[in-house]
Amino acid sequence: MAKHGHLSLKNAGYSMPADAAAYQRPPFYYRGTRSIAVAFETDADAALEALPEPLTLSDPATAVLSFYEYPWTTFGPYNEAILSVLVEHKGRPMTYIMHIAVTTEPPMLAGREIWGFPKKLAQIEFKSERDMIYGTLERPAGIRLASAIVRPERPTDSGHSAPRPPVSLRLIPSAEEKGRPSVAEIIETTTEVKVIEGWTGVGSVVFAEGSKLDPWGRLPVKRVIQASYMLSEMTLGFGKVIDHLE
Repeated sequence: MAKHGHLSLKNAGYSMPADAAAYQRPPFYYRGTRSIAVAFETDADAALEALPEPLTLSDPATAVLSFYEYPWTTFGPYNEAILSVLVEHKGRPMTYIMHIAVTTEPPMLAGREIWGFPKKLAQIEFKSERDMIYGTLERPAGIRLASAIVRPERPTDSGHSAPRPPVSLRLIPSAEEKGRPSVAEIIETTTEVKVIEGWTGVGSVVFAEGSKLDPWGRLPVKRVIQASYMLSEMTLGFGKVIDHLE
């Protein structure tokens, strides 16, 4: 008589592999985070091309390039780069995450599978030189896709911790040749950020080399709106499905 396996949802791990989970359940904790963010006005048509239908573009069309250095997290230490766009969903201000790159696998896997963050592995540097703090993104190593520089000048209470919650598109293809995507969800993520220090100042953004594989430079920089530096702590919690892509 054939014997069935013993693995079920009752005793499976939280994530794949089911008997050796690649990451644990949220929440995830971050301490001593250093980050810079440069918000800039961009071309509305270019932003709309990458925006899911349930979301509307804020006016004026505004994008944000940010770099993060995470020296201690429950994912382990890593660096991150994010390109986002200010949007609205049914009148609620939100931030749509267009591209993310990270330097290690655990946050990449969890980010893609839980919240739909479009994370890829890349070479990301976060450094200080003289009065400047800067971040660089290369993918592959040696091909500079994006960089940002901030010179902190004046303290601020909020840093760049905006009240807009992050939203992303979790897209999982069907295993069947002609099947619809198994998942096409708009997900809002729950984050709690404690700002330890916030600074504003002068900043710049450059998208150095174009890449069809990683089109970070699809949003032209018309003018810089704000540049900031922040030291913070964060708790990254679960998300919730707020809409679907039809």
